Amino acid sequence: MATMIEDFCDRWEKAWNARDADAVAALCAEDLVYDEPALAETAHGSDALRRFVTHMARAYPDFAFTRVGYYAEIARPAVVVAWHFTGTFARTGQRVEFHGDDRLELGEDGLVHAYRCLYDNKLVLSQIGRG
Repeated sequence: MATMIEDFCDRWEKAWNARDADAVAALCAEDLVYDEPALAETAHGSDALRRFVTHMARAYPDFAFTRVGYYAEIARPAVVVAWHFTGTFARTGQRVEFHGDDRLELGEDGLVHAYRCLYDNKLVLSQIGRG
């Protein structure tokens, strides 16, 4: 299981850092439930995630996620991925940097079915001049 999780985390990180909305969405199930602090409400489905990745690429054209570590759950295929984000907010040129954690629940198909992202969105908003 560790090799499967590590492989998945590598593909997840590479897809995000390539700003490849299709590649990120391909790692997720159609019934995806996606919780992200930047979104006003829970998103559903891989198409919603595809739109979010596209939005992120426009808002932070140079963004990068650097994986700090990952922690797999033994009882079921789930993983928490700790990461560090850096990017420049396109509208203002403000540099943004923060830490977050993704909780990814994988189905038997190896795709993400539930996603919860945790980070301090107030910190992000203050860095881009909206907080």
